[in-house]
Amino acid sequence: MNRSISLQKGDVGVLVALQLALVIVTALAFLLTVGGMAAQAAVYGGGVALLSTLLLGRRVLRAAELAKSAPGRETAVLYIGAVQRFVLILALFALGMGWLRLEPLPLLVGYAVAQIGYFVNGARLRVRADGQVEKLS
Repeated sequence: MNRSISLQKGDVGVLVALQLALVIVTALAFLLTVGGMAAQAAVYGGGVALLSTLLLGRRVLRAAELAKSAPGRETAVLYIGAVQRFVLILALFALGMGWLRLEPLPLLVGYAVAQIGYFVNGARLRVRADGQVEKLS
């Protein structure tokens, strides 16, 4: 039984906008409390999360298209995408903390706060038994 979840480009856009707002608030909080370098690190961490979200959205849309023409292969596309995102995130964290010498704590907090956007966004969605996504009012 194929239980694919249908997503539209607008759904990813809403999530990215929400994550961007969370990153901006986090960066401003670091700017006002710790300073500019911490705010830069938080923006970098949030940017890593935003990039990951965009890649995930692209991969899900691609998997949905593939499910129409070659059912059963969409799972492999999603798994490969997960591995690619994991490696990319690790590489970007290494770049940020190593070569760019950004402060680790604000970088990780920026990333984590942006990831909270998934939970906030998920609270407005419900997956039906047939795998379709409904937006709650």
